[in-house]
Amino acid sequence: MRTPAAVAGRPASYIRGTMSRPSPQTERLLDLFDLLASRPTDGFTLAEIARAAGVSKATVHPMIVALARRGWLLRHPELRTYRLGPALIAAGRAAAQGGTAIDAARPVARELAAATGIPCVALVAGGIPGEDDDLLVGEIGLPYAPVSAPSGDTAPGGIRHGAYWLRLGDRIQPRPPLGAVCVAWADDAAAEAWFARLGPDRPADALARLAPGLAGIRSRGWAVEIEDHLYERLSSLVADLEGEEQAGVAARTRPPATAAAPTHTHTAALRRLMADVGRAFNLADTLPATVDPDAQYRPTSINAPVFDAGGSVSVVLCLIIGRSGRDAREGRGSGVTGLLSGARVIELGEQVRAAADAVTAATHGRRRDG
Repeated sequence: MRTPAAVAGRPASYIRGTMSRPSPQTERLLDLFDLLASRPTDGFTLAEIARAAGVSKATVHPMIVALARRGWLLRHPELRTYRLGPALIAAGRAAAQGGTAIDAARPVARELAAATGIPCVALVAGGIPGEDDDLLVGEIGLPYAPVSAPSGDTAPGGIRHGAYWLRLGDRIQPRPPLGAVCVAWADDAAAEAWFARLGPDRPADALARLAPGLAGIRSRGWAVEIEDHLYERLSSLVADLEGEEQAGVAARTRPPATAAAPTHTHTAALRRLMADVGRAFNLADTLPATVDPDAQYRPTSINAPVFDAGGSVSVVLCLIIGRSGRDAREGRGSGVTGLLSGARVIELGEQVRAAADAVTAATHGRRRDG
């Protein structure tokens, strides 16, 4: 069945992660709600649902009937399509009144987006049993009207972040430098688990490279994550070569004299180089220890933590600033492109930190200084 990860064209593990004992029935039920949420007005027929789930209609029908009887789904009497039902509205309202930090952060994220003109995402930390390092998208504040997901389906409140499409409830597995604000005040074990996500070939001095950046976060009270320019250029080059490779495949159906030279070998070699760069790029450059007001930066995000009563990070307010070339062409993204002055980065960082501090105070949290 089509999940948010599939809709976004990214590996499901990026969002969902891997559970030790997956329950096919539970996953099928959750995927059903994701599917119906992707087309909230039209709905899907039983055949379409079964096809998306990869099972027979007889297998999925009892689940559909049970959900409809409880009001979780609605069936159109003539079209015989199913869409989300009113019982989910009541459940959503109850979830929004939980009195937690994310509940207090939701309106703040929307206000930040309106004030800055930049999308603001509120991420819940430690909200998944057994996966304390992962983050959940708890709110998406948009300074513009929601757009359609890459598949053409409607994704209410969705936003593209680089190559990824984020929706409410999506799960993110932070990989350095992403998530630095969550570990800047954490113990060594949490930092080590974070570094481990770089993979077995991570730089041996990863901690030494990022330690100044983490200290800078503690000092400022907010983090800024910077694009890796070399990786960005290599990504663009791979896309160009893949386009040439596809053209070459088409050309080889013509006479040899007009066939394009294959670029498969070059593309594969560049992919290997990208893997090396992804493991060994300069981590310190992506997480600056200081921000020079007179310098120029290309940030992907600026974020600040909300602390709970114990001084642990419970929510992260994150301005999504980075914008891909595809976003620019399609009119999606933050509306902030290119380089930002260090002075502007500092201004935004202080804005996010003040908002996060307000949520910490409102929820009786304990702010931790550097």
